[in-house]
Amino acid sequence: MKLRTSTPSQRGWDGIFGRDKDLAELRARLEMRQSFVLHGPPGAGKTFLLRHVIASLPWVLYCGETSNSQTMFRELAAELVRDKNRQALSRLGRGGIGLRRKSAIALRGIVLEALHQERYSAVLDHLRCPSAALACDIRDLMNWGNTSVIAVARSAHMEEMGYIASYFALRSERMELRNFDDKEALAFAEHLARQTALYASNREDFLSKVVQFSNGAPGAIVTMINMASLPQYRSGDHIKVSPLYIDSRLAWHAANAY
Repeated sequence: MKLRTSTPSQRGWDGIFGRDKDLAELRARLEMRQSFVLHGPPGAGKTFLLRHVIASLPWVLYCGETSNSQTMFRELAAELVRDKNRQALSRLGRGGIGLRRKSAIALRGIVLEALHQERYSAVLDHLRCPSAALACDIRDLMNWGNTSVIAVARSAHMEEMGYIASYFALRSERMELRNFDDKEALAFAEHLARQTALYASNREDFLSKVVQFSNGAPGAIVTMINMASLPQYRSGDHIKVSPLYIDSRLAWHAANAY
């Protein structure tokens, strides 16, 4: 089975800051092999923490694009090929050379058959109001495929979970990842500033504004700290906070517009 390396999408520091309890709960839930929802606001670190944990859990398949059934089954098929799953390799060839030639229906059959024969868990990231058709396919993953599903969304409410909300009706089937509170956010911002050797005459004021503007989202804090060293946001040893904030918001909305 495969081993992955975690993606440093929210790194910029030596380790994971202030998330020990969340990491422990996430690992425990994954190791139970039961379906659940991981939900939280954009930038809270859902994808980052998941990728970090599943790097050492080779039975977990990661699907980063779950907007429709076709993309979901294509990504799951690619994961099975990377895992050297015998069923997938026999149908798709070494390296998945047959992935592009297979129709969505064919890939669906290949994935469900492979999952039926060997037990996996599947992370379905970036879910947003799944359609009835996608919800039926997710149900087939869970039932026929005997696969525990980790559904990742911005909230556990109907407007985000759509037709799969009823699959996770119990509170025990939901894990919420929250943003940092103000104290944690400031500690994180200060830690990042030290790690990146950020210097400015208005550094303390800038870090305070970072906490305020980010609403405690670790991803937003990382974005603003990284931008603070760029020349267009510097005037001598002074950080130009207002233009940095405006541009960071534009970048933030573009990156989280799914």
